[in-house]
Amino acid sequence: MFSKIIFCKSKVFIHPSSVVTENISGFIIITVDPNQSHQDALLYWFPENSLNSKQLDWLNDADLKYGKPSVSSTASSLTSNAQPMDDSILMDTKGTYLSFTIKLSSLYSIEFRPPSSSGWWFGSIILHPRNDGLVTLPVLFFHDDVCPSTKQKQKALQKNFDPFNAGDLYWGGIDLQLVMSQMVDLQRTKVDPNFWLINASLEALRNFSSKDLKDVRTNNSEGYSASGKPKDKKSSKGFWDKWESTKWSIMSGIATATAKSEEYMTKLVNNHPAVKYIEQNNDNPYVRNLLKNPKVQEIQNDFDSARIYLAKWSLGVKEEANKYKLDNQLNESYRKMLTNDLGFDVDTDSSFTEEELNRVTQRNFPLTQQKWESFFDSQGRLAVTTGEVKDFIFHGGVDTMELRQEVWLFLLEIYPWDSSKDERDQIDETLKEVYNTHKFQWMTQTFEDDKEEEYWKDQLFRIDKDVKRNDRHVGIFKYNTTDGKPENTQPSKPRQAFDQSEVPDIEQTEDNDNQARNNFDDNDNEDVESIDGHWAIRNPHLIILGDILKTYNIFNTNLGYVQGMTDLLSPIYYIVRDEVKAFWCFVHFMDRMERNFLRDQSGIRDQMLTMTELCQLMLPQLSDHLNKCDSSNLFFCFRMLLVWFKREFNFEDICGIWEIFWTDYYSSQFQLFFMLAILQKNSEPIINNLNQFDQVIKYFNDLHNTMDWRDLMIRAELLFIRFEKLMSLMERKEELARSETDPSSGVNNKEASSPQLPIHSKHLQLLLSKKIIVRKEETRTLDSIR
Repeated sequence: MFSKIIFCKSKVFIHPSSVVTENISGFIIITVDPNQSHQDALLYWFPENSLNSKQLDWLNDADLKYGKPSVSSTASSLTSNAQPMDDSILMDTKGTYLSFTIKLSSLYSIEFRPPSSSGWWFGSIILHPRNDGLVTLPVLFFHDDVCPSTKQKQKALQKNFDPFNAGDLYWGGIDLQLVMSQMVDLQRTKVDPNFWLINASLEALRNFSSKDLKDVRTNNSEGYSASGKPKDKKSSKGFWDKWESTKWSIMSGIATATAKSEEYMTKLVNNHPAVKYIEQNNDNPYVRNLLKNPKVQEIQNDFDSARIYLAKWSLGVKEEANKYKLDNQLNESYRKMLTNDLGFDVDTDSSFTEEELNRVTQRNFPLTQQKWESFFDSQGRLAVTTGEVKDFIFHGGVDTMELRQEVWLFLLEIYPWDSSKDERDQIDETLKEVYNTHKFQWMTQTFEDDKEEEYWKDQLFRIDKDVKRNDRHVGIFKYNTTDGKPENTQPSKPRQAFDQSEVPDIEQTEDNDNQARNNFDDNDNEDVESIDGHWAIRNPHLIILGDILKTYNIFNTNLGYVQGMTDLLSPIYYIVRDEVKAFWCFVHFMDRMERNFLRDQSGIRDQMLTMTELCQLMLPQLSDHLNKCDSSNLFFCFRMLLVWFKREFNFEDICGIWEIFWTDYYSSQFQLFFMLAILQKNSEPIINNLNQFDQVIKYFNDLHNTMDWRDLMIRAELLFIRFEKLMSLMERKEELARSETDPSSGVNNKEASSPQLPIHSKHLQLLLSKKIIVRKEETRTLDSIR
């Protein structure tokens, strides 16, 4: 037995009766085996009277050393700072009265009941094992007044006490909580703040949040905000009064401007102080009323710039208001807004249930490192269902960029979900060998056919051109230097394999993003180092991107390289940060994306046709309006679908979007419902303000970095649920129609006279499938080279 101690707390009592003299003092410790998972950490409690003096001294020293962990402690730091356990202690205390041992992962929950501030009762913990057949574990009481490590920490905290930043009351159980939170996934419930779940399933987390949801809704209906604070009715009324006094001046100013030039009109609308005031207050109902005002509509008829501006303005104001509601999504108003926006007058059978709304809107449980590790057993094999893992990812995303390095390898099927750690190591070796074989092939190839050599050189030129301009505002790709860092600077610390600081700021505005690109453009001359303005790539990450794309060219010689592939590879390499693994991730991603790049455009055309039918079914008013704008072919969706919205969202957002798509949780084509959500979100401004093809194109092109992808993902899920119900409803109606066939003639009169139902569309039927659609390019010939 080889174990190390990472936590020890003395003077932890069991109270077997109400008689104080019968209290039993003991130690609670946690040990780990460095060769096993953190999930296999063991928690012990044993009484002091089972120990000899030498063992007591050893544990009292361990209490001072390991009984007051830092809040910055991690599983790695705890393990690295641990010391070998005196195994004689564990052997001698085994089986003694009331002592117990349990794996942390074998616990279902733990209650941390803090002590009273007045000292009337001790703080305690109650452990609830996951297996109902286990004997009930005794309640453990922390006698902080006689525990050396707790007393030391209390003195340190009192010395640095900040009355304006006083958190929860410190007691010995907090130290245990800190350590456990690093070894297993520990989630505090909203039903009871003292009740914590250990490695909880997503369903358990949702269930333990239901009471809180109900309380918040009740508070809101009684005049309280989502944070529990009373709503400020006076300030709200004051705003409306001010709006009433200013809105007519806006109308008057716009009406007067009808005789002015287009430039003046644009300036007036943009700079009017009342307009700025409304934008700051983010109110949607009055914006909609403004857009419907006859005088505003008159200006829209005369000035396209006003039309497009007001469309963007109304959406921008709505976006900000919706973002607030999404951040406070337990607010009932957000749920009502969603159901109103996505409501259809078809049949009550297709309405959303309370359970569906809860599941869709409650995205508070991302996949964390501790949760991810809790999914695997001691052999590194998945111990839960694949569906449960994908549920976490689909509804909460992956918590950190670093964790994505592991998770994406499963989502992209590099590793089978049922593989063990040893099997994955063997897969790594095999994939590395195959990759090197393909890479060596293009590095050493010779050509006997001049046209083939010309084709290969053209492929290299295309790859080189796209790699040079690929995501150059992102940290690792920005500088064309041999180490990928700015010249004439020395790093303050050794470079790590994964640098979290390089993740783009998710709060970065569009202006900042554009500025970053402009800065790169201004410094292009630093990259120029060869003849005719062509510069050689020196950045090691850009070189790897090029090598991967060249190797894929050999791997899939029929397809070759097509513009847009760099967009798909870049985030994968950025996350995985390993050439071989990034290549195979890209290969598997291209299995589903190759149909977007077929020479005959059949793959992307099928998706555009599916979008057209989906829009006609789900958004009929928008579909009719786009038809009037000569935009019924949805051409403005082409770029978004081609590279999965890579150009519309910032870098980190794309990582979150793609990993959700990769789960195939509802459908292997869920990206079409995300596109549908974008259309639905923008439908009102488009219908009210745009009436020409070029206006629609410009409008959607300008959506870059302006959309809230989390809100869109919620809408996309609700739209899919609605779609699934509608398809089922049409199927039931068709069966009912068949049952009403005239028995004498055998002819179904209703079916004969009714139009073809959307349920018969092969495109819409495929949307209900989770099976990935794979379309491969035909064999390349000299005539097919583009």
